[in-house]
Amino acid sequence: MQKLKFNTDMADERVDEYKEINNMSDIDGIEILEEKYDEFKITQVNVTNENGSRAIEKEIGTYVTFEMEDVKYIDDREKIIEKLEEYLKKLIKDNNSVMVVGLGNLYVTPDALGSKVVNGIEVTRHILKFASNVIDSNTREVSAICPGVMGNTGIQTSEIISSIADIVKPHYLIVIDSLMSKSIKRVGASIQLSNTGITPGSGITGINTSIDNKSTGATVISLGVPMVVDMATIANEALNKIENESDERGERYHKIANVLDTENYIVTPKDIDELIDIMTEIITDGINKAM
Repeated sequence: MQKLKFNTDMADERVDEYKEINNMSDIDGIEILEEKYDEFKITQVNVTNENGSRAIEKEIGTYVTFEMEDVKYIDDREKIIEKLEEYLKKLIKDNNSVMVVGLGNLYVTPDALGSKVVNGIEVTRHILKFASNVIDSNTREVSAICPGVMGNTGIQTSEIISSIADIVKPHYLIVIDSLMSKSIKRVGASIQLSNTGITPGSGITGINTSIDNKSTGATVISLGVPMVVDMATIANEALNKIENESDERGERYHKIANVLDTENYIVTPKDIDELIDIMTEIITDGINKAM
């Protein structure tokens, strides 16, 4: 089978690309489930064995993608929030403690999603710890942090998270980050939820160490939104439209990538501020309701 250099963090896109390049209809170790609604679609990718993991270069586990046509004009955002809450509740068992982690750089707009979400999380740990008489004893313990980026702190983000987790000892981490997609249409219009941890830097935060159960002692749930694409993706999609044909087997994309040397160039849309705000609202509400 042909090995790919994926230009996306989205599991469902990796499945489609692997199938297309290798001319396959199914992949051993990959299961796909879909739910369709009026204004959005949910695709669940289950990576069930090592073969599936090697094929799409994702850990064994579940990856759920919420895909919207145009998030700015969706009439019923509450339905998306409701479904996000539902999927989070499937992953978070009982009334166990949760720490929400917002990755990224607040001062770089396409990388600010995690920090903005954390600002809206309803935290309870301090109340349960210091004023338990004023809150229902069945309230879930929720804490939240923004560890910043290594360029500002001088400390690798995974080290900050694992150190804090060692003190707080949450059962679950919900880690929010910005991702990369291979489709312009999905930028700011998709959400990927997974239970396999996260390796920041696969998107745009620039860190390489995985944040997972091994490094934190907690079950790590990741929530990401694609906020950038690379230049070759834009050029390839433009040529597809001009020539009215698809890039079969991904050959043209890789030729364009080689010519443009796109590893150093990523692009984000001009309305990224609005997209970040909308996605922040959806994810924040989904998490708060799931708690």
